[in-house]
Amino acid sequence: MAFEKGLQKIYAALCLIVPLFIWPKGGNSDHFYLPKLVLLVLFAFVLLLYLIYHREEIKKFKVMDGITLASLAFLLMLTLSLFFAMDLKESLLGRVYRYEGYLTIVLYLFLFWGSRFIRNHQLVLRMLLVGIVIQAIYGIAQTSGFDPILRDDVRLGWQSAFGTLGNPNFYGSFMVIALPLSIWYMFKHQFHIGAVIYALVFYALLASMTRGAWLGASVGLFVCLGLARKSTSYLSKISLIFVISFVLLVQFNSSHQNQVVTQALSIPKEAVEVLVQAETAPQAGSYRIFIWTHVVALIKERPMTGYGFDYLPKLFFEYYQKDMQSVMGRLMTIDKAHNEYLNIAVSAGIPSLIAYLTLVFVVLKNSVSKEKNLLLAVIIAYLVQAFFNISVVSVAFLFWILLGRLVPYASKSFIEAD
Repeated sequence: MAFEKGLQKIYAALCLIVPLFIWPKGGNSDHFYLPKLVLLVLFAFVLLLYLIYHREEIKKFKVMDGITLASLAFLLMLTLSLFFAMDLKESLLGRVYRYEGYLTIVLYLFLFWGSRFIRNHQLVLRMLLVGIVIQAIYGIAQTSGFDPILRDDVRLGWQSAFGTLGNPNFYGSFMVIALPLSIWYMFKHQFHIGAVIYALVFYALLASMTRGAWLGASVGLFVCLGLARKSTSYLSKISLIFVISFVLLVQFNSSHQNQVVTQALSIPKEAVEVLVQAETAPQAGSYRIFIWTHVVALIKERPMTGYGFDYLPKLFFEYYQKDMQSVMGRLMTIDKAHNEYLNIAVSAGIPSLIAYLTLVFVVLKNSVSKEKNLLLAVIIAYLVQAFFNISVVSVAFLFWILLGRLVPYASKSFIEAD
């Protein structure tokens, strides 16, 4: 129908343009995050006007279902937490260079609700794949020392890939979403083109040098292969995937001073240090264990309400300066918990975390019960990497859009026919 085709075009343009959009001015200016947020707001405004214009079409869908109720419960918990925020303005708008406060999360939810009207996501995913290819090529070029775009002062000497996403961690999160989508294209559409896209994405993922992203992508890869096991020529396709992966892994590792193997072997080594509570355990995961243990302590102080969005840096400077000096050797800005689940709890309370997990569970349950959708692998991979990374406006909106795509609204006429 015309209504859905128009929505497809809006979301396709959004998924292609926003991740690539930057405003390079040099110096200390924000090239990445605020420009993307401004563009997201503009797209959301266009989407809102479009939905209002087609409000009669919306009545044909069963909008108020269990998933919508779960998302509204999450929104309610976030809203209630605002009354207890330590800094209301920052909790609403988010911190400078992050801009992921309450209003941004509401924006994510709006995009989630809107994406559920789309039942055919071919155009959206194809445009997203175009952006993925551009992002992969650009990131690989960065690791080779070629970057034609003006950098800010912070990133002048960076060697890892960060694309137009602002940070290797966020670039890795983006590639975690990209990897299952490239496999989807291999299995569902043009095999050889999909294989080329997969190779670019896999190499870009390695170039991010982000262990959490590697773990998430590995899980997404195996979930993807499990969901696609009844596809035609399955063995030849997965054989090619593993050959491509092995060849690129060996090539990248040998050309980057054995960094991949070193990073990969550090994962079980640091896990053992944590389990046996070694003296170096707080340094594990690039100090994530140190951050997590202190965030858990903060959550225990305000378990029901949290402290407000993006207030964590102030808490660490107020309570943990000595600990940072002792473990890290210097004071650092701990902008988030480096674990999305802990970050929700410390920002908006454990009830908000429970509401979020409930929403994700309901979506996954409904998705699995309906059909084996390869988008499921994207969501699971992202949820795994979220255990080690932070939500950021450069990437998180894609997760929410694809989460909505897993569970489109049912048509009322279809329900009545049943």
